[in-house]
Amino acid sequence: MKDHGLRCTLERIAVLREIYESNSHLDADELFVKLKNKGVGISRATVYHTLDLLLKFHLVTRTDLGHKHTHYEKAYGVENHLHMVCNVCGRVLEISDSRLSSMLETLCRQNGFEPENFTLQLFGNCSCSQETSLPSKHS
Repeated sequence: MKDHGLRCTLERIAVLREIYESNSHLDADELFVKLKNKGVGISRATVYHTLDLLLKFHLVTRTDLGHKHTHYEKAYGVENHLHMVCNVCGRVLEISDSRLSSMLETLCRQNGFEPENFTLQLFGNCSCSQETSLPSKHS
């Protein structure tokens, strides 16, 4: 954070650490509860303000996973990736594929756009929703 000119307050460090140690996408309220449960003295407003700062300096990314609120994940040291979100169970799969990155970079270059990073969300139904029942017979 110091490299970006941010003061390293205990609250900022706690928010950043929680996001970088998490294996999931966190929304601001989940983050607030996790930090409170760990005994961090932090307010909801400070969580939101810190997330805005971390976004501004590209230390976290904001992702819409279709749950009517924004989720956050680490940005540093993470490959660009696709989120596959199941509309039925809510499961989120992260897929990294160099072919996808290459294709998007080519599209950007062809259109004079300089990408910094990307997240892409694909919504559909995973195997949880695929029923294997046989069609019913009518007499």
